[in-house]
Amino acid sequence: MARLPVVSSNMVPEEFREAFAEVTTPSGGSITGGPGSFTINSPEMAKRRNHLTSYLRYETKFSKRILELAIITTARAMDCQYVWNAHAPAARKEGVSDALVDAIRDRRALPDMPADEAAIVNYGNEFFKNHKVSQPTFDKALEQFGAQHLVELTTLMGHYAQTSFYLNAFEADLPENVTEPLLPV
Repeated sequence: MARLPVVSSNMVPEEFREAFAEVTTPSGGSITGGPGSFTINSPEMAKRRNHLTSYLRYETKFSKRILELAIITTARAMDCQYVWNAHAPAARKEGVSDALVDAIRDRRALPDMPADEAAIVNYGNEFFKNHKVSQPTFDKALEQFGAQHLVELTTLMGHYAQTSFYLNAFEADLPENVTEPLLPV
């Protein structure tokens, strides 16, 4: 059971009700699951965070395959069941091989993969393990994605690390329709 209750508009101070309404209106006036159910405890922050989420998910120009691979690489590094189960099926749908998704999940040796996939997985794994990236790993990622997209992918991974913090710290309940095996943690 999640550690924070669902927030309703009457629980929000008057000065934050406009931000609360902007964030919750698309979901019918409240948010009952996922990271938004926690971030809405700070409505103005949630509103601003949603703008970044929207940009990273829907407005950047890298492929959905790379986007989803970056997200599941982050979910695995953060041991975040919620993000993993939300995005592993999407990664498969966007063309990330079952062998790669399963190897990331189980922390097994990675299979052969296209250069762009190898660049993002190695970049993410190295960064999350060492909190920095070696020059050879950085150079391969930069060669694959260019400066703008590498900055955006780095921001995406950092954003999903933050999302994982919320979900893990506040013990988000997994949805009932989980289709992926749980991460072995």
